[in-house]
Amino acid sequence: MSQQVQELINKIKTEGLQAADQKAREIEEQAKRNAQGILNEANKRAQGLLSEAEEEIRKKQEASRTALQQASRDTLLSLKKEVQKLLHKVVATHVADAFTPEKLADIIAEIVHKSTEAQSADAGAEVVLSPKDLKELRDGFFAKLQKQFKHPLNFRASEDIGKGFTISFDQGKSSFDFSEAALAEYLSVYLNEELAALLK
Repeated sequence: MSQQVQELINKIKTEGLQAADQKAREIEEQAKRNAQGILNEANKRAQGLLSEAEEEIRKKQEASRTALQQASRDTLLSLKKEVQKLLHKVVATHVADAFTPEKLADIIAEIVHKSTEAQSADAGAEVVLSPKDLKELRDGFFAKLQKQFKHPLNFRASEDIGKGFTISFDQGKSSFDFSEAALAEYLSVYLNEELAALLK
């Protein structure tokens, strides 16, 4: 009897151990599956975060590149404006320096003679100069020029003119502007086109 009990106990032990081993294996397998799932989910999440970070970096780089291009354009435009201002100032200075009393006298005489040849000055001419130039040219030059010109030739001063002059052949209805401001503007426009071509 005790042998049967012992065999029964041994059988129960063996079956219990087998069942425990089986249960342990199942638990271990389940734990491995759970761990793998967690690992896969972590990898997936890490990939997502990495992709988001890469996209954010790409956007920031693109924004930085755009901002840099805009800053470059703004700087170039600002530089162009400054160069144009400087160029206009240099041109204006040189134009003003070129208008010596002698040169003014030569230019006015040439225009008056050309207009006489073209018969475009039937009503005479009116020349407007700065007060300073008018004073310097009054003595001698005007009388001499008036003798050469068949029609009335009037000279008057204007504070609006720094250097140079305007001349009208229709009693002031219209005029040709040879003032330093007009010539500097004309030359600057031409030079600005050249400058723009160089900057490109």
